[in-house]
Amino acid sequence: MNYVNPIPPVLEPEPLTRSTDWEEYRDAYASYEAGEWDDERWTAFRLRFGVYGQLQDGVQMVRIKIPGGLLSVAVARTIAQANREFGSGTVHVTTRQDFQMYHVPLGRTPDLLAFLYGNGVTTREACGNTLRNMTSCALAGVCPREHVDAGKVADQLSLMWLRHPYVQHMPRKFKVSVSGCGTDCGASAIHDLGLVAREKDGQQGFRVFAGGGTGGIPRSAVEVADFVVENELPAILEALIRLHQRYSNRVNRNAARIKFLVKRFGEEKFCALFTEEFARVKSMPQRPWSPLSWRQSEDAPEPVSPGGVVAQHDGLTSIVVSPRLGLLSSDQLDGLANIAERHASQEMRTTRDQNIALLGIDPDAVSEAVAAIEALGMPIEHKVGDVPDVAACPGTTTCRIGITNSQLFGHEIVDQVRGYEPLPNVQVRVSGCQNGCGLHHVADFGFRGMGKKIKGRNAPHYQIYIGGNPRKNGHIGIAGPFVPALHAKTALKLLMDGYGETREPGESVRDWGLRLGKQGIAVFLSELEGLIDPNDEANFRDWGEKGPFFPPTVTKAECAAAYAVDTLLADLADDGLIDLDRAIFAGLRDEALRGGAEGFRHSARRLLLRADGTDWEKADHAALVAGLNQHYAADAQVPKLLDDLLAAETTARRNGDLLAYRETLAAWIDAAGDIAARPLETPGVDVSRMGDFDSSVMDLIGAQGG
Repeated sequence: MNYVNPIPPVLEPEPLTRSTDWEEYRDAYASYEAGEWDDERWTAFRLRFGVYGQLQDGVQMVRIKIPGGLLSVAVARTIAQANREFGSGTVHVTTRQDFQMYHVPLGRTPDLLAFLYGNGVTTREACGNTLRNMTSCALAGVCPREHVDAGKVADQLSLMWLRHPYVQHMPRKFKVSVSGCGTDCGASAIHDLGLVAREKDGQQGFRVFAGGGTGGIPRSAVEVADFVVENELPAILEALIRLHQRYSNRVNRNAARIKFLVKRFGEEKFCALFTEEFARVKSMPQRPWSPLSWRQSEDAPEPVSPGGVVAQHDGLTSIVVSPRLGLLSSDQLDGLANIAERHASQEMRTTRDQNIALLGIDPDAVSEAVAAIEALGMPIEHKVGDVPDVAACPGTTTCRIGITNSQLFGHEIVDQVRGYEPLPNVQVRVSGCQNGCGLHHVADFGFRGMGKKIKGRNAPHYQIYIGGNPRKNGHIGIAGPFVPALHAKTALKLLMDGYGETREPGESVRDWGLRLGKQGIAVFLSELEGLIDPNDEANFRDWGEKGPFFPPTVTKAECAAAYAVDTLLADLADDGLIDLDRAIFAGLRDEALRGGAEGFRHSARRLLLRADGTDWEKADHAALVAGLNQHYAADAQVPKLLDDLLAAETTARRNGDLLAYRETLAAWIDAAGDIAARPLETPGVDVSRMGDFDSSVMDLIGAQGG
């Protein structure tokens, strides 16, 4: 039987911004200010709009999402102006190709978002348990080695899921990268999903990796498909998202990334689960996929960072600008936009190395453009190594969970790294805590901030990681020694000197570290032992701090904040209805009934949560119906709607009348939303508050997994 979907907008491309986005934020803020929302519900909401609490009270970090790092001149100017009017200090290019603004008063965030969204700039799903910014190669679109523009792939995939209800309340954040060739500058190995463009048997497509990540338990990704064609990418992403929602841990957020599913199930079973889910969702309609432009890659030198002036594959030139640690003023960002426009640059790119690339510069204009950029106070590499490749997260400058001042330490070592003769393009990365926003796990020399005691007193420390490489799967840095923070600069010098003096011909930092082992590495740091004097107050101070170190109070990272159960169930119910529409559109009767059942299930749980304050997650269909009849027997609306829905479902199963079933389900979901929004007549559980589900998902994993 052929079915005609009367509601095709589910398949339309999603715009980057809508006026309804900031209007939704404005209304939510008003509800919070009026006391209608508590702090936890508000926190979960604002995080989905990129508004993140700082270490400093009353002000926010606002993260601006730049899918694929694609940065137009107009967007750069908008960000510069926004920072000038609403922020304080510098704007920051992050290791995920985003921009961050700091010290924005909470009361000004509605106006800030109105300004950004009104000028085509989004913050949606830049923070929180969402589908985060999708990243790509630094020189995507112009690199001679690439098969395809990875930035455009990331951008297109981003728009397919922006605002989708299914990704607003995931168990934990989900990160995606795209690389344009096997060089893998996008670092697929450390992402929940990594796509690497390739050719196989004369076809063009992608290798697919999943389950990578850094943080407290770093893990390299596993290959789940050695080749898929480009129009299968939406189904690839959807399959992993649905496995994440179905199986990841909603109780312990520290164990709720895809990498933990790989660990629990084992690689073989995880890959089998992915293959099964991919086959299922591939049969469902996706939003339109715009075909990519492919090219034969050239045997060009492998890109290194920062990059300087780079010849593009089209005869034009890119200029990679390297603001120190990705920090630049509004005037500098405006200046870059002006230079790009003056030299007919088609676009700019943010990079994972905290740099900004200007693309499409005429080779004859390069000298003039370089001089203008350097006049703004931002360096450009003229020979490898004269611009140090150092990146750092903000640490305790602004971050609530920062332990050390990683950013100030990064500033301290820039001159030390510059011009390092044994390895001119040496990478040094610094993170202020174990979360690894500074990518310390995948650098030649990485530093992870932490608290540690010296003779019973708290002192700031760094753990050193050696020989990581973001472009090579499995090359997580070797965990090395711990050093007090103020001696970390000396420790880096000793290790760099040791590598330069004892490396074998052609030996990488990783191979050097593996050859020496932890004991051999410790030898190079032995002279630090005499400096770590428990009576020397310097050992108990961090960079830039005059007083003694106090470890941060125990706090949950806002990026791992809980979720509002009622809102989560509402979104899952909407996703069930969307899946029902998709299946009707494709003529897939069984999938339509499955989607409808999910829509009913989650909306029923929503009503029952309101009625008795518990989540009926483990209840089957019959138990949900019985519970609704029990709790809502006296309600004027629920029993009739429930009877109508059950009758429509029975009819649909018998004769395939899916359209009538669809309309009845939509009415049921809408009614559930209206009922859930009613004020409670008697005191009871506040279902607007956030909470976590019980361990049933983890029980399921334990029963099935490896």
